[in-house]
Amino acid sequence: MNRTGICPKCGGNQIAGPHRLHGHQHVSLDLPGVLTATLEAYTCADCGYTELYSDRMGLRNVRSQGRFMTSRQQPTPKICPICATKVHPNADSCPECGYQLN
Repeated sequence: MNRTGICPKCGGNQIAGPHRLHGHQHVSLDLPGVLTATLEAYTCADCGYTELYSDRMGLRNVRSQGRFMTSRQQPTPKICPICATKVHPNADSCPECGYQLN
């Protein structure tokens, strides 16, 4: 919807956004070791259908720290040599201490 400008539900083309979501403190994704990933909303002004998208930093965090729905075996996490935190195998840095792994 944010790329096509067309609502997948009603086919309308009056798309409003992006709008930031606000909560009591933060609206965030539950990512291990990551404080937050900002979400942006796009809403169809014709029917009210709304989609949420992560911003660039949030998408990077999801790619490096997210839990994926997959039937394939997940790779073994790395262990940070500085603080011994388990780190996602594709992460560039430790989410706990910031040590650059690559």
